[in-house]
Amino acid sequence: MVFFPLEKIHLLYDGYQKAFQVGRLNLLLIQSDGTPYLIENRCPHMDVALTTATQLPGNKLRCRAHGIEFELESGRPQGPLANTLDCLKKYPISFDGNVLGIELDAN
Repeated sequence: MVFFPLEKIHLLYDGYQKAFQVGRLNLLLIQSDGTPYLIENRCPHMDVALTTATQLPGNKLRCRAHGIEFELESGRPQGPLANTLDCLKKYPISFDGNVLGIELDAN
């Protein structure tokens, strides 16, 4: 596994939201209620980037394109289309000292 650094931990704050490209992965790092989340930067509804999504109270994220809300902890969509949509794709976060990142296979 290879560690890809994304952000220094001390730069994170509630409301933090930043896109990263790691190889072919388009990622979005978010911090909500003191917890960092690393998700695919794509709404499963219409493949819209979530870079400008709105963070909501209760660890939720709203896609600005169509207003679909997702629970960050589970990735599950909420609302009328919830049963027809995939969950947000989440990635495990790794730490190396004071840096947060992602570990991926070297291949």
